[in-house]
Amino acid sequence: MQEIKNILVPIDGSKNSFKALTKAIYLAKKCDASITALYVLRVAYDNPDLVYVPQTQNELKKVEKFLNTAKNQVTKDSVSFKKKILFGHEAKRIIDFAQKQRFDLIVMGARGRGIMKQMFLGSVSNTVVHNSKIPVLIIK
Repeated sequence: MQEIKNILVPIDGSKNSFKALTKAIYLAKKCDASITALYVLRVAYDNPDLVYVPQTQNELKKVEKFLNTAKNQVTKDSVSFKKKILFGHEAKRIIDFAQKQRFDLIVMGARGRGIMKQMFLGSVSNTVVHNSKIPVLIIK
């Protein structure tokens, strides 16, 4: 069995994403692993060089608040923490970032803040589960 040392937790500010973070903290403490919280800011276009518009800047302030809440939650449990913000399609960015950074595990909520939140498995988590080469733990 592969050792778990680096855990990726995609967060979107939803209750489910913070439940996933709580489970990731538990695992990180048991495995002596670090946690990286990732927020993917969806943009209408996939060109990260074009995102500096006032609306996006306001959204970035909200994102920083979510990430700081996550940091406070993780570091109070003495777990190593990093944060990252990416732009683009959520599932694609999560999968690509997890592979490139060689995470051992992705821990994420079953559904987030989007219109699909009433479904058992949201569109982002569903896509990540079915396309990631890295193990994914879904938290309900």
